[in-house]
Amino acid sequence: MISSMTGFGIAETQCDQWVLRVEMRSVNRKELQVTYRLPEPFYLKESELQKLIEEKIQRGHVNFRLTCTPGAGEPALLINEGHLRSCISRLKAVAKAEGIPFQADLASLLRLPGVLKDVTKETEQGDSLWPQVLATARTALDAMVEMRRAEGKNLLPQFEELCSSMAGLVDSIEHEQAGAVAGYRDRLRERVNKLLEGSRVSVDDESLARQVAIYADRCDVSEEIERLRSHLKQFRQALESEDAPVGRKLEFLGQEMMREAGTMAAKMPTGPQVVQVLELRSQVDRLREQVRNVE
Repeated sequence: MISSMTGFGIAETQCDQWVLRVEMRSVNRKELQVTYRLPEPFYLKESELQKLIEEKIQRGHVNFRLTCTPGAGEPALLINEGHLRSCISRLKAVAKAEGIPFQADLASLLRLPGVLKDVTKETEQGDSLWPQVLATARTALDAMVEMRRAEGKNLLPQFEELCSSMAGLVDSIEHEQAGAVAGYRDRLRERVNKLLEGSRVSVDDESLARQVAIYADRCDVSEEIERLRSHLKQFRQALESEDAPVGRKLEFLGQEMMREAGTMAAKMPTGPQVVQVLELRSQVDRLREQVRNVE
């Protein structure tokens, strides 16, 4: 079953007075690329998260965001009281030495370096919370993978409709092709007869047959039709496959279908067949556009 590269997953865990929240979003990309937004204590953990993600995802641009906040009633910022007292004592000494009154402004004092300590940036906290972070990330990843599969399931009817429409166009082109040579022969004979009307020159059947043979060879698309049918068959088989992600294979088949349709368009003379081939190319282009979202 195919999977889309579009998905979203979220998970939240509370442990040790901390709330861990992981959000994962993925969009289209030929290869797997993960962008991380992590609190400072987890900067060096990206490689472990990368391995976790690569176990279940092979393509797409994934945005991974982890937030780590204190639970209800737990302050994220703590006052370093010893450092604050030391700062006040030194400021008093300076004021006394200069003979100026000392007036303490608490808001200004709290802005001094080292007075406030952000506990969310402590490495020790990161190490103790890491097992829970991994578990939360795994839950969010599973949710995103499930959504990608659901999106892939929704794409299936569109692919099936496009494949059926393309197969019908190929059948119609083949049917028209069968009468194209005979129609050209009759039109050519009629045109030559009009040109030779009133003269003593008669139509040379051998020359006429030679021209018809050249025309038939130039506009013959039987090989392209057979290859298109083969590509469509392989495309449908890949859609039903339970193997590894098939997005790259579907992209290749779509590219080959467009190549065959382009060759057919170049070979076709003017007429209904050209319209059908152009419609076929339009259908292949729509198919390729949808395939870009398949893992």
